[in-house]
Amino acid sequence: MVIIGIAFYLPFLIFGAFPYNTKINSSSDEMGQLLEGFESVDFYAMSEYLTESPEEIQREIHAFETWEGGKCRFCHAVKKEDRDRMAPTLYGIFGRPAGVGNNYTYSDALINMKTNGLIWTPETLDAFILNPSEYIPGNRMRVQGIEDPETRKLIVNYLMRESKPIKGE
Repeated sequence: MVIIGIAFYLPFLIFGAFPYNTKINSSSDEMGQLLEGFESVDFYAMSEYLTESPEEIQREIHAFETWEGGKCRFCHAVKKEDRDRMAPTLYGIFGRPAGVGNNYTYSDALINMKTNGLIWTPETLDAFILNPSEYIPGNRMRVQGIEDPETRKLIVNYLMRESKPIKGE
């Protein structure tokens, strides 16, 4: 029984993730209320974040998927068809309020940031991954910040390209 208890507690202890998914989902009405007064910007159309060169795209993938970049892929799904993982999906993250998404139970810290009006933009995401525990004290992301500004830029660019919602969603 002790081993089972440890098995359930270990993911939370190490990653801040629940060993089960409680499937807390945000309604479209709630999203509308949270975005009220926020100037709607299509962050995904911002060309300064979009790269076309195969070499640059490979650098972005490497930054997102390796330990040097924080190993974001280990915990986060990016595309709509990706399976749920232990952290919130990053699909369609830009322009979305913090603490809002499907199939994830957010920390009180992120719920408070949602209430305070934090919207994920390239700039706010960059600041968050620089130092997650300082930017949103009490959040459950257990990784060290990524100090290298170039690596953070590559991660934001990767998400700009890969997490773009399908038209009509």
